[in-house]
Amino acid sequence: MRRIHSPILLANVEDTKARAFVVLFTCDAFARSILISLVPLQAYELLGAAQRVSVVYFLVGVLGLGVNLTVPLILHRIKRRWVLTIGAAAQMASALLFALGTETSLIVGLALQVLAMAMLDVVINLYLLDHIPRRGLNHFEPRRLLFAGAAFALGPWIGVYLHRNVAENLTYVVAALSTLTLLTYFWTLRLADNPSLQAAVAPPPSPLSFVSRFLSQPRLVLSWVLALGRNGWWVMNFIYTPIYVTNAGFRPEIGGALVSLGLAPMLLVRVWGRIGQAIGIRNLLAIGYGLTGIASLAAAVAAAAGVPLLCMALMCLAAFSATMIDGAGNVPFLRAVHHYERAAMTSVFMTFRQVGSLLIPGVLAVVLWVLPLWAVFAVGGLMTLGMATLSRYLPQRL
Repeated sequence: MRRIHSPILLANVEDTKARAFVVLFTCDAFARSILISLVPLQAYELLGAAQRVSVVYFLVGVLGLGVNLTVPLILHRIKRRWVLTIGAAAQMASALLFALGTETSLIVGLALQVLAMAMLDVVINLYLLDHIPRRGLNHFEPRRLLFAGAAFALGPWIGVYLHRNVAENLTYVVAALSTLTLLTYFWTLRLADNPSLQAAVAPPPSPLSFVSRFLSQPRLVLSWVLALGRNGWWVMNFIYTPIYVTNAGFRPEIGGALVSLGLAPMLLVRVWGRIGQAIGIRNLLAIGYGLTGIASLAAAVAAAAGVPLLCMALMCLAAFSATMIDGAGNVPFLRAVHHYERAAMTSVFMTFRQVGSLLIPGVLAVVLWVLPLWAVFAVGGLMTLGMATLSRYLPQRL
């Protein structure tokens, strides 16, 4: 009898844990998504130029990269549950600082936001790797992205709409409450820490050793580059699409709605997951990156020709294709990382967010120095076409 029922009970336990992590990821996604369009618009209003917005995001990205690499050192001294708590507190504080509406509060808020992202991303993913078996990751990622995708599909429009039509600072309060929900629910789960990651007295290893070890594994490097390309395109879309829409003479709510509309196909992420299982993650990524690049380049041509409605439609199409990429999630990394070095390698891998937030605004600040705003879409298109080529180097069995 025990042999008959144990697999069933084990499956139920794993499914319960999976649902718990879906809730955590969804709360975090909603807290971020409702600020995705609003904060760049607020920065554009305060700073007065798209190039200045790029410079601020670039400088904040430098901080984020440094923080992400130091998270393993923090985990060496502090238990993961407290690191997650600090990250959630920083995310709530950043939302409240954005509500103050000054240049100083904006910059400090962005700095706390990247600090929070680094801590929450690394720690939640570490708990995920400890509690979801490797064989279940291919099924978990589409499920996670389905709910997170729903949050991202609605969040950008809701954030701008609440700010402009309901109450000026309501969006920031909602973002803080969503993070508070994440933190409260996390503490009710009472997740166990990996014993190998408990606070220690011995001196922690250098972050440079983590990077060196990561670079010595080609599969990890390739998964990082592909994640960087994916994240970089979304950074470009989230920051510059609302600004382009406003410059074209449309209301800010239209910019938020456009970003939400482009993210709506993330609701199909389970479809992408099934397609990925049928044709392989490698092929899914190649198709997704390729279509995103072609649509982005076409949007740049439309913007340069002075046809904003066509440009907006093409950016929605590009975002639709980019959700195919998100359908694979971080599976290439999760399948490649060794269990005994998850903390260090996860911290290095998650720098793709900070590097994307650093590299893309930095490059685009230079581009906007000499070219009009439409050029940012061309850069995004060329980048994703390059990722389509690189994805062909993933293992065929993936």
